[in-house]
Amino acid sequence: MTSGGTIRALVGNREFRGMWIGSTVSTVGDQLAAVALSLLVFERTQSPAWTALTWSLTLLPPLVSGPLLGWVADRFPRRTVMVWCAWLQAVLVGLMAIPGAPLWLMIVLLVVVLMISSPFLAAQEASLPHVLPDKRYDDGVALFGTSVDVAQMAGLAAAGFLVTGWGANVALAIDAASFVWVAILVQLSVKHRPAADPRGTKRDPEAPKGAFSLLMTEPRLRSLLGVRLLAGLAMVPEGLAVPLASELGAVWSVGLILAIEPAANVLGVAVLFRLVRDPAKRERLIGPLAILSLAPLVMFALDPNLTWTIALLVIAGMAGAYHTPARSAWMRILPDSYRGRAYGISRAALRTSQGGGMAVAGVVAHTIGSVTATIAGAGGIGILLATQAAVAWRRARSRNEPEAVAI
Repeated sequence: MTSGGTIRALVGNREFRGMWIGSTVSTVGDQLAAVALSLLVFERTQSPAWTALTWSLTLLPPLVSGPLLGWVADRFPRRTVMVWCAWLQAVLVGLMAIPGAPLWLMIVLLVVVLMISSPFLAAQEASLPHVLPDKRYDDGVALFGTSVDVAQMAGLAAAGFLVTGWGANVALAIDAASFVWVAILVQLSVKHRPAADPRGTKRDPEAPKGAFSLLMTEPRLRSLLGVRLLAGLAMVPEGLAVPLASELGAVWSVGLILAIEPAANVLGVAVLFRLVRDPAKRERLIGPLAILSLAPLVMFALDPNLTWTIALLVIAGMAGAYHTPARSAWMRILPDSYRGRAYGISRAALRTSQGGGMAVAGVVAHTIGSVTATIAGAGGIGILLATQAAVAWRRARSRNEPEAVAI
């Protein structure tokens, strides 16, 4: 992703190091908790439906809590928000770890824990521009993002063995301990800074009153959000991984297909940041890479075999690295007083596009009876939308509007 010297400089930053380690550890813990609770539900109910419902609950709360609770990261000091959220999550997951706890209570606690994660993540994301100097900010966002991807993969890979070997309650206890660690790390490493917008009085009188209005009226923010929402189409192969593997006559490859996107994205970010060191040049590549992330999907119209399927998905996944410079540019452009709320809205929108895209693709594939044709159609539609978004982003950048905030 970045050179050894850059990584050393990032890790040498006390504030960044604390948030980075805490985020990575808690991500692994979250995967343990999700798998543990799902297995616990299946053991007690023997119901695949209830197990699937429990797993789906890990995706739904951010859709509500992102827009509703993002303001907390703007109204209160962000270190305080992160610390309090981590302690609350530690207590709630600790209650889930108590042997014999009713399933309904554990599920309710899980939903609350996931809702609390929204203001925590909003405060964390909004803090990074202050924690890192401008020349290190893009590298820090890249390291943060790739570390979370790796932590998710590692957590899911280890969860099955740990839960079956030690039990679900132990896995939940480990997750609770990870939140304690996060709270302590943030408290000790991150500097206290005043709230960005404690009473809503720091906004420009001529600026939009709400974060959503700002996102829709500022051309650069609007075009960047549109580019990032293309993930809903890029994730279609992942949503259809099981039937795709079946059509290929290689059901065993389901796990491989699911792992390609995050693994290829990590590789793509590494290549992008290694070859293109100038943040401005990476921003110019956002549009072309967004198009490239969807173009390989069109080739599924040719009914590729497993080898070509993997190759196409690797190319698409690597091109998806554009999300990293898009994420950093988006946060850099945002005024500080809007960052928490805007992050909550964008996270909910991104989750909705991903889940909605996969759900619609499943219906289409069932209706037309072809998974590969569905993926190809998603790619074709995606290219059209990506081209439009890329042109909008290029035009918005060419206006050379002043940055909304100096970092």
